[in-house]
Amino acid sequence: MLAPTVLWAQRTNEIFITIDLMDIENPTVNLTAEKLYFQGRSLGKDYEVELKFFNKIDPEASKQSITPRNAFFILIKEEKEKEYWPRLLEAKGKLHYLKTDFGRWKDEDDDDDVPNPMEGLDFSQVS
Repeated sequence: MLAPTVLWAQRTNEIFITIDLMDIENPTVNLTAEKLYFQGRSLGKDYEVELKFFNKIDPEASKQSITPRNAFFILIKEEKEKEYWPRLLEAKGKLHYLKTDFGRWKDEDDDDDVPNPMEGLDFSQVS
């Protein structure tokens, strides 16, 4: 079995995980307070990953969505309003398939109320 590319980002009270596979067939998902297990088939290849979390999440409050583009999870941290986790997984070390999702990442000291100055601008006429 192959390990799929897993993207992750976090906020104070939640973790975002994207399993980057297209056209997932026969997905198996097992989410507990300590880990996420995923297995599925994509484009004729079998994939499997088990992520043992750095800290506990609330599986009942968490959400998941499997679309033609990917499997996406919003995991609610058990200890809300605490500090950011220093890493996603319990074990230290770099895994080739685990990457930071910079599109969803926000640093601890980022202000959620600051509007994006580029939001709503139309760039279609720019050459």
